[in-house]
Amino acid sequence: MDATRDIRLAGLELGGTSCVASFCKGQPTNIIKDYRVPTTTPEETLGKLKAWLIEQGPFDALGIACFGPVDLNRNSKTYGYITSTPKTQWRYVDVVGAFVDLSIPIGFDTDVNAPALAEITYGPHSYANSSSYITIGTGVGVGVVANREPIHGLMHTEGGHVMVAKLANDDYQGSCEFHGACVEGLVNAQALAARKHIMPTDLAKLSDDDAIWSIAANYIAQLCANITYLLSPELIIIGGGVPKRKCLIPLVREHFQQIVNGYLDVNKLKYHIDEYIVSSAFGDRIGMIGACELGKRALDTVTRQ
Repeated sequence: MDATRDIRLAGLELGGTSCVASFCKGQPTNIIKDYRVPTTTPEETLGKLKAWLIEQGPFDALGIACFGPVDLNRNSKTYGYITSTPKTQWRYVDVVGAFVDLSIPIGFDTDVNAPALAEITYGPHSYANSSSYITIGTGVGVGVVANREPIHGLMHTEGGHVMVAKLANDDYQGSCEFHGACVEGLVNAQALAARKHIMPTDLAKLSDDDAIWSIAANYIAQLCANITYLLSPELIIIGGGVPKRKCLIPLVREHFQQIVNGYLDVNKLKYHIDEYIVSSAFGDRIGMIGACELGKRALDTVTRQ
């Protein structure tokens, strides 16, 4: 009998616009129920999520996939905290600490490392040992997994703030309060909407042939090229609200190949680019699955001790 079938894992996906609590039974892909709330104050948001988890519990473990920057150093006094986020109300909030009284193992990582991990663990790319996940919405985040483990060095990766070459036909100065025209400052929803003098919610009304999509795709492709040159993952997954525009990822692939310009003699990059730069096989559920996977790994660690 497979004992994992009865394991109940909870997951929290904390994003800049909304947060989702969910739980699964057995494997993280078997999501039973979820609960979404808008991201307001830490007290209100975390309080609602915790109350829902208590109502739905008990659980064997909890995974938290959180927007950042966050402190992942277990020897740090601020482990489990959000740190220098642009969301001022959330700076130096003890996220893990808000749930420790549930008295279950807690896994904690970024909201991009978790999907990068889940995609190669449960998706059609299970052959891969490495991946990078890019999310593009209110911000831009980049998660990286190598040897099936999220990369934690000095801290987690912050690839959304990589600087890229500005296009001659783009005079937008960038929206990032720290760096101006970094990738996040050029392609997040606010930046795209500002160029068109519309609200981010109205981006859906733009046509596929609007020049804004090619501009965005070029910057995202530059990011993908930098990730490829520096980290050499076996695939790059792109998710978030902005890439729901169906023309965007094909444009990113096209710009990527133009930027690389045949330099990398790799069949996948030359002839099967649609297998290298991909959307998630799990769609919007990838964040929930990733969060539950963090919980599963936390439980596995405790079980092995």
